[in-house]
Order: sequence, then C-alpha cells, then structure tokens
Amino acid sequence: MPDPVDRGARKPPAAEPARLAFADGVRQTLMLAPTYLPFGMVCGVAAVQADLGEAGAIALAGLAFAGSAQAVLTQFLQSGAPLAIAILSGLIVNLRMAVYSATIAPRLAGATRRERLLWAAFLVDQTFLFEEVRHAQGRHRAHALAHYLGLSAVLWPAWVVANALGAFAGARLPAHWQLEFTIPLSFIAMVAPMLRDASQRITAFTGGVAGVLLFALPLKLGLIAACLLGVLAGLLADSILAAHRGRSSERRET
Repeated sequence: MPDPVDRGARKPPAAEPARLAFADGVRQTLMLAPTYLPFGMVCGVAAVQADLGEAGAIALAGLAFAGSAQAVLTQFLQSGAPLAIAILSGLIVNLRMAVYSATIAPRLAGATRRERLLWAAFLVDQTFLFEEVRHAQGRHRAHALAHYLGLSAVLWPAWVVANALGAFAGARLPAHWQLEFTIPLSFIAMVAPMLRDASQRITAFTGGVAGVLLFALPLKLGLIAACLLGVLAGLLADSILAAHRGRSSERRET
C-alpha cells in the first residue's frame, strides 16, 4: 500500500522574516551614512546662523529630514526674507518628493494609514533610490516596508547627528575649510545623475539660467520663479518631443 505522505516531496520555502529585510536595509546604507556629514554639518551651522539655535537646528533636521529644503529655508531666513517665503521656497525645492510619492504609491494600495505615514516620513533621494532598486530586483516583496525602515534607521539618525555636530561645533571649525561650498556641490551631485533625457536637461538649464537672471528679485523670489520656469520649460519640451516621436512612429508604420 503506498505511503499517503510523499517522503520525497519538498516543503514550500518558509516565508522570509521581516527582520532579514530590515537588516538588509541597514547593511545597504551603513557605507552611505558618513557621506551625510559635510552637508549635514553645513545645514546645522546655517540653522544656528539663522537664529534657530542648537535645539532648533536639531529639531529642523529631525522633523524635516530634507537637506536641500533645510539649506534653502535657512539661507532665506539669514537674508531677512519673510518666514512664509522661506517655507514656500523650501517646499518648492522639494517638489521632486511628489514625483517619488507618485512612483511608489501604486505599491501601497493595501497599506494602512500608519504604514503610508512611515513611507512618507522617511522619503528622501537615497531611500527612494534604494527602494527602486529593491523593487526592480524583486527582493523583500513581502516585507518592503521593513526593508525601507532598515534604510531609514541608518540614514535618518545619521542626518540628525551630522546637523547636531554642525550646530554645536560648526562655529569652532576653521573658516578656511569653506564647508558652505558643499551645498551647491551636493545639489549638483544629486541632480546631475537624474538628467537622463532632453526634457530634463532643458528643465535644469532653463531653471539655472532663470535663477541667475532673476537673482535680484526682492524677497528672494527669483528662486521660486526660476523653479516654475524650469518646470514649464520641461513640460513644454516633453510634449513637443512626445509629439515628434509620435509622428516618427507613424511614418515608420506607413
């Protein structure tokens, strides 16, 4: 009589524990965390110089977790711009987060509100990039949030610590180090790899030229105007290029 249980049958693999996905996120970002130090210190120094104080600098880093927005906000405050204009400028600089959110949103269809808040709270360029790589490779499908929190568990504290070091020790650093120069360098390093097609390059070029030409506008409104002009130029270029590609496709088919 045959054995009702097939002794040679293999059991299905056990589900991956969430802790492994979390640990993988931590491991991926450990080498990246030290790169936050120069930019974070500059942001901490700038926050103190904008009269936010040491505690305010640390709170801004922890609650905002957005280096570009922090840098713009504190620079506007130092120049005497109204608080509303400074906040608006910081939000405009961070508009790319809306694009990141729209990209990730379809994967969160079944997520709870608490889970969505966690995804939103720690969304920065680096966590978005690692999340895109994870999704493309099909890893940690069952525990995507655990992996994401592993990334954030390293990067968020590293950013806060870097800002704290700048806030408390920045005034004691030698002036000839010129750490403030890391802000534009960081922006260039962050934006340049994203310029992958013609419309994106047109957006960057238009925004850069407009920022120089409109620099003298009152209340530092030149930055806001330059951002809007760059976006409009990119959208226009994208529509023109899409129409051109459509006509080219039709000619090939005929």
